Amino acid sequence: MNIINKQRETRHRLGELFLETGIVDHTAVSEGLAIAKRTSFPIGRVLVMTGWVDDHDINCALEIQNLLRDGTIDRPLAKDLLRFSHLNKVDINEAFRLNGLSRDNERSHSRLGKLILASGVADENQMAQAMREAVRHDMPLGSALLMLRIISPKTFDGALNLQIMMRDKKVTFAEAIQYLKEMHDRSVSLREVLGDHGKFLRQNSMVPRIGEMLISAQIVSARDVLVSCEIGTESDESIGRVMLGRGHVSEHMLESALKLQHMIANRVITYRRAVKILKLAAQLGASVEKIMDESAMLDQVFTLLRRTKVIPEILLREVASQIVDFEETVAEAMLAKGYVNPIHARIGLACLERIRKGELTEAKAAFIMHHCFKYIGNELEMFTRVNWSELGGIDIQEDLLSLEVR
Repeated sequence: MNIINKQRETRHRLGELFLETGIVDHTAVSEGLAIAKRTSFPIGRVLVMTGWVDDHDINCALEIQNLLRDGTIDRPLAKDLLRFSHLNKVDINEAFRLNGLSRDNERSHSRLGKLILASGVADENQMAQAMREAVRHDMPLGSALLMLRIISPKTFDGALNLQIMMRDKKVTFAEAIQYLKEMHDRSVSLREVLGDHGKFLRQNSMVPRIGEMLISAQIVSARDVLVSCEIGTESDESIGRVMLGRGHVSEHMLESALKLQHMIANRVITYRRAVKILKLAAQLGASVEKIMDESAMLDQVFTLLRRTKVIPEILLREVASQIVDFEETVAEAMLAKGYVNPIHARIGLACLERIRKGELTEAKAAFIMHHCFKYIGNELEMFTRVNWSELGGIDIQEDLLSLEVR
């Protein structure tokens, strides 16, 4: 009995192959088998006669049968190749080639390579050259194709987006081939091609991608994001995790970006506001929550900084005149533009907290900050050396900023 079952398993019937690849349904196979039994015609010929498949599909399926029996390919690969040949009307040899495969498994292209090769954007020789350069420079295939100018940045970006759409089941591989070919032939963006076919690149434009936010906040470069995106689509990892693994971002910055992305999705803050907070979180080494809690205090901190003469009035007025975002304060603009040392802001926040607790007056806070800021590069060290108990007994006047703290 086991021998009989084993023989049946190795027959790889055409009807089963067509059914498993989705080329026909159960009804077609059942009816086809019934007709084949009555007429003694092969099931393949019956499926052709009833219009479910054509001679091209039969020829491909017969070749797949032989490859399975020889052990050249396994069942999953057989189904993929048969489905590909059916959808794209190519023979099995071409299906192997377009999917970056060889019958002896000598090489296999990455997912991106398969898509670019199948769409005709690059040929076999160009792909081989790019693969050599990728190995030589230890870079992903897409980066090598860009470096050799075999593909344009627009085509590369489109191919990556199509891979993401395939992963999310928004387009099939056959559709991705068609769209990438149109992009290349017409020299247009993927968004334009998708629009022509009634599809959209992103369903929810309110939610920015993590890479986009990190680039806008000047935390990572566009190249780092592109490389991480390519690696992520190949390994089915999120771009954030890839950038974390490659050392482009810290765990703190990735978590901050994800929190802000969630807040944008829920319309708690705008994209521009989120980018500014993300940039401040990187500059100050603080959490998103802390930045948002303390953002309302920044103006008061800058009042103290102005009293210590750290911020020139002319610079303050110049920055204020350049603000175009109604959500941005002068204090945030000064920090974002790098006109104020983040360490000074941290000391200011610490002094402001003591003022709120009644432990310090504004005059004494200005005096302490003026003293610490004289020691460039050692401001925090000087702040930690302040003798708070002794300071409490000193009567500091508004014009005594030159007084030293022991």
